[in-house]
Amino acid sequence: MAKKDTKNQKTEKELAYEQEKLRIIAQADAVKGEQLIISPEGEINKENELKQFALGDIEDPEKKHDLYYKGIQKLLKKHLPEGKKNYVARNYIYEEKNVYLTRGKRINKAGIRGADGRMGYVADADEILNLIINWVVKKGSMVDLFTALRDLNVSKGYGTRNF
Repeated sequence: MAKKDTKNQKTEKELAYEQEKLRIIAQADAVKGEQLIISPEGEINKENELKQFALGDIEDPEKKHDLYYKGIQKLLKKHLPEGKKNYVARNYIYEEKNVYLTRGKRINKAGIRGADGRMGYVADADEILNLIINWVVKKGSMVDLFTALRDLNVSKGYGTRNF
């Protein structure tokens, strides 16, 4: 075994250990932020985890517009009862929909919500659209839709409104 000549010099074993640590760390740096994935076609590709983590779900304004106007609003306008006598009932449903899309922002006594459901998250709009599609497919009533929307809001901690 080699001896230390002075306090500051390292033995050959200590130097070899340090070199091994640096080699392992250098190998880890070579693949930092990447992960191997297998595509549906069976090909192996690298995916940049850091980029995915940093960006998350990219919010796409065009997709938001389509989801809100060509999906959610179009289905509601087509399948909710028309006329003045159903105006208040439709507004209850629109309120619950918008509370979800704004992640809990309810209209206050002054009529101000403080957020815009059209600019909410794409994932939230997708979830509302799926809920409405299920309601249409099952030929549900307005009560069914209102209850489903209210229950979704309650499940997310957005509470209910006292009518």
